[in-house]
Amino acid sequence: MSTQLSPPPEGNQNRTGTILRACLGFLVVACIFVALRLYTRIFLIKSARWDDWTIVLALLGSAVGVGLDFPELHYGFGRHEYYLNDHQIQEFKKYIFGEWIQTFFTLMFTKVSICLLLLRISPNKRIIRPIQSLVAFLVLSNVVLSLVWILQCIPVDGAWDAKKQKTAKCFTQGQVQRVIISQAIISIISDFILAGFPIIILRNAQIRFRHKILLCGLMGLGLLTAACCIVRTVLNWQNDHADPTWVSVDNFIWRDAEVNIGIAAACLPTLLPLYRLLRDRINAARKDSTSTTGQFRQVFFGQGRKANASSLKPILKSRKEDEFSVPPNAEWASSTPLAFTRIGRAGDEDVEMQTPIVKSHHLPRRQFE
Repeated sequence: MSTQLSPPPEGNQNRTGTILRACLGFLVVACIFVALRLYTRIFLIKSARWDDWTIVLALLGSAVGVGLDFPELHYGFGRHEYYLNDHQIQEFKKYIFGEWIQTFFTLMFTKVSICLLLLRISPNKRIIRPIQSLVAFLVLSNVVLSLVWILQCIPVDGAWDAKKQKTAKCFTQGQVQRVIISQAIISIISDFILAGFPIIILRNAQIRFRHKILLCGLMGLGLLTAACCIVRTVLNWQNDHADPTWVSVDNFIWRDAEVNIGIAAACLPTLLPLYRLLRDRINAARKDSTSTTGQFRQVFFGQGRKANASSLKPILKSRKEDEFSVPPNAEWASSTPLAFTRIGRAGDEDVEMQTPIVKSHHLPRRQFE
């Protein structure tokens, strides 16, 4: 059993289901947005670059984090420490130790991807140097913080092995919290800086004002990541509690949201070509449907009881050519009469229907394919 002296008042509850739904749900959302981004860049505009591959690294990091969540849940994450044995607590601490390293690097790759995207669209050379400096700072700071986190105990396994903690040289709990808070401060400040860069870049761009607002808004969605980071940093102080497997659940959910919402937000501005393609196809389909419906209404209902064969001919001709690829040198001749009927009435009047008759009976097969 754990060293916790008294049982929790709520008993042996389990929040495993909540944790599992959160981590898998956020990961699926991130995967969808990255897949749409890659489809847009590779197949639509045919121009995938380093910003796209960097966001793939961020997604892989998030997937590694979910992979670490499963052993954490197996060893008691989401339950009270009082009901866990010493081995379970030790294994939980080991995997949560590794997951924080994954968080540092995943957030770094996401922000570097945004910086590379800004470099890709920036026409102003005066903006390029600050963005490059931000990339260097993000990489350097996160590498340093990751090393500090790894070396918080000498030997390293003293961070989770209770037996070795007696002889190991380790940070105090307050010092460990300062490492996490330092990373959070860097993450929040960089999110605000990255949200401001598009305003500077697009200020003098020769595009419509509403398009500027749209792009700036999409790029500014990174502020959602900053909000999640603020919440998880405040909640992180609860890890000082003697029941970390239970009280750190909320912190974990907000941290998972920060990582995966950041990935999705970084992909949104790149999906504009896909959005325009879908919009144009939907509008074209609506116009075609409206035009065809209007012509048929005019033929059947707009000219009284007698249908005009001359009005029907261009509609049916175009449809026949679309469906069967009738060649343009076809001749038109009369064929069997066609009766139009209405509900509750006999056939109004036979109307001669004109259909295409091709001169040659031996057309190449390819014309019909």
